[in-house]
Amino acid sequence: MNAFQKRILPTAIYLGLISMFLSAYFFYERSMIGFPDGHLTSLDRAFLWLYLIVGIQHILNVCLFIYFGLGYGSRLKWVFFLLFYAGSIFLYFGVDWFLRTNLDHGVGG
Repeated sequence: MNAFQKRILPTAIYLGLISMFLSAYFFYERSMIGFPDGHLTSLDRAFLWLYLIVGIQHILNVCLFIYFGLGYGSRLKWVFFLLFYAGSIFLYFGVDWFLRTNLDHGVGG
């Protein structure tokens, strides 16, 4: 194991655990969508797909963190993957904000 692999192993483990917990959180959030009577607002219908896509993406990220943690990836691949990971998290929050501000979310008066 070279110095680069020794340096990224703890980071890969921590980020992999975070991704694993985030995927569980998103699947939990997906199961709690909707009103008790089963009615889905347009926001709920959009979030069904968003949470599914983000949850699957985090499961794939766990696999990639295992791949890098075992030392199979190069430095350039690691940097590109971290940029992709940060971009995907930023994109999730951007899509979340956009959907929450522009779709009907069932708040009435």
